[in-house]
This record gives sequence, C-alpha cells and structure tokens, in this order.
Amino acid sequence: MFYAEKIALISGLMVVLITYARYWQRTGDTRGLLVFWRREMALSVSEFKWQRAGITLLLVAVALRFVQALI
Repeated sequence: MFYAEKIALISGLMVVLITYARYWQRTGDTRGLLVFWRREMALSVSEFKWQRAGITLLLVAVALRFVQALI
C-alpha cells in the first residue's frame, strides 16, 4: 500500500503540472498560473478533465495515507 500511495501522489502531481504547462503553452498566461486558486484560468475542456483527474489522484493518495495510518 505504501507504493500505491506514492504512485498516486506522484502521478497526480505530474498530471496537474502537465495540465498547467499545457495551459501556459496555449495561453501564455503566467499570472493565471500564479493565482490558480482564483477562477481566472480559462482551461479548455480536455485541460479541465485532466486537472480533475490529477486532483482525484492526489485525493486518493491522501486517502491511502489515512488508511495506512489506521492499519
């Protein structure tokens, strides 16, 4: 389970970072990347789906960490 947590964490982080890199490459909007928690980024549909998939993987990694702590 330790490796599943690490794989989910690294995969999720990579997917989110690649999504942001694609957004930056497409728009050149550096300010949008720096304040990503504000709703200023206009992601395309595919970028939005990839971002949500990466965030889901990060949440799975956190859930695995909690499960591992309980066992």
